[in-house]
Amino acid sequence: MEELSLKELAERERKEYFRAWRAANKDKTAQHRRNYWEKRALAKIADGQMQGVKADDAATAGANNA
Repeated sequence: MEELSLKELAERERKEYFRAWRAANKDKTAQHRRNYWEKRALAKIADGQMQGVKADDAATAGANNA
């Protein structure tokens, strides 16, 4: 029972730390989200899953968001 509560406490501490870090580094977290979604879109383009969207359009959109 103590080990379980220790794990829960450790999890809460980790979550609090990262919550505070994200609040203090909003620009970094926003850039990370943009990078993540751009990579997913480019992967779909590379796989040919997105019809009607060219790789050049996705790259241009990514440059406009930066």
